[in-house]
Amino acid sequence: MKIFLFAAAFIFLSLILLSCKKDNPVIPPIKPPLVLKDTLLLAVEQVTLRSIVVNIKTTAHIPNSIVELYRQLDNSDTLVAEYPITVKDTTVLDDNKGQELQLNTEYKYYAVRRDSIGEKKDTSNVVTAKTLAPANFNYTWQEYSIGEPGSVLYEIWGSDENNVYACGTIIINDTTVYGIIKWNGTEWSLDKKPGSLLGIYGFSSEDIWAVGGGVWHYNGLVWEEYTYKDPIIDNNRSYTSIWGTSSSDLYFGNGVGRIIHWDGYSAEIVYYGPNGVYVNDMDGYSSDDIIGVGTGLVPPLLAAYYDGASWNNLPISGNQSLNAVSFVTRKHIYFSGEGIFEMKGDIFSQIYNSNYYVWAIEYNKQTGVTVASGASDGVYINNGIEWRDYTGAISNDNTIYNGIFLINNTIFCVGRNDTQAKIIIGRN
Repeated sequence: MKIFLFAAAFIFLSLILLSCKKDNPVIPPIKPPLVLKDTLLLAVEQVTLRSIVVNIKTTAHIPNSIVELYRQLDNSDTLVAEYPITVKDTTVLDDNKGQELQLNTEYKYYAVRRDSIGEKKDTSNVVTAKTLAPANFNYTWQEYSIGEPGSVLYEIWGSDENNVYACGTIIINDTTVYGIIKWNGTEWSLDKKPGSLLGIYGFSSEDIWAVGGGVWHYNGLVWEEYTYKDPIIDNNRSYTSIWGTSSSDLYFGNGVGRIIHWDGYSAEIVYYGPNGVYVNDMDGYSSDDIIGVGTGLVPPLLAAYYDGASWNNLPISGNQSLNAVSFVTRKHIYFSGEGIFEMKGDIFSQIYNSNYYVWAIEYNKQTGVTVASGASDGVYINNGIEWRDYTGAISNDNTIYNGIFLINNTIFCVGRNDTQAKIIIGRN
């Protein structure tokens, strides 16, 4: 009996001790070291006949790294550009280091990150882009005359082929002056206000600006005058040109060499050119890459460049008369005036002698076609390979073509002959 009681007591005591025993602490596993990665994202920004513009966005978790952009063709990779990864958003123009890409050719692009010892760590997505093919010269043309003696059209802009607005001075019944005419795809109609105009530019069919003796804005229903909304706009009339990236980032050029910026609320004079020189045209690739050109009776002439921080004289050789400008890319720009000129990188040269003054030039980003126009029925078209002279072939009445608008495969040119305002429309 005693043995039984002892055994029972031993078992009871053991159970108590076991119930009081604590579990051993759980030791967490050792975490592996954190491996930082950077994201590289490519997008095709623009395609031309001979170049491709690629946008690259990156993070910069490993700042002591470089980004390398590669072009791929036929399984062969070519380094296009390299730069510090701390540049988080940039665009790269690939024109094969000035030797140009092939026409109508598909290329692939990708980017990699290399660390401080040159090892490849991160890779971007792959994007594909195809350079443009040369256009043909098979245009069919329509010709329109409008107004009475003294009528003239200076500029033209549209939101699409069926909503095109030309500005100037259209005289009807000797005294009635119309400043705007509109093309609806079938016919031209008159818009009496806002009177004589020299420049027009817009962002949609409900957001159009026009300049001349003042500044006006069209909201799709009515033209509203902005001339008196700001004393700087009022004090710097008359205006001769207009360009911008939006209705809150507009530039007005005037007849005394000044460029005025409108930010949507107030105006500011941002450039003082030679007095007596008309700022005849402006164009830009972006809000930080803008050029204005102009002419006067005698030199000096005007060629001004904005880099996003300040306006300065464009470093071009000679003192040519330049009347119009059109961007292809940041490093490829056309000019017209005493001929047709081109600026590639820092090299400025005349590329075509028209024998007549060339008042306007326009590059079509959709097709790669460039059109220039001017005096004595002069129309000149470049299809990406060669210039072709259409002087006297479209019209033969001593028309001066002052303005050009290009969209898709359609060309609009406006101007005047000795008796009326003139418009021609070419379709390819």
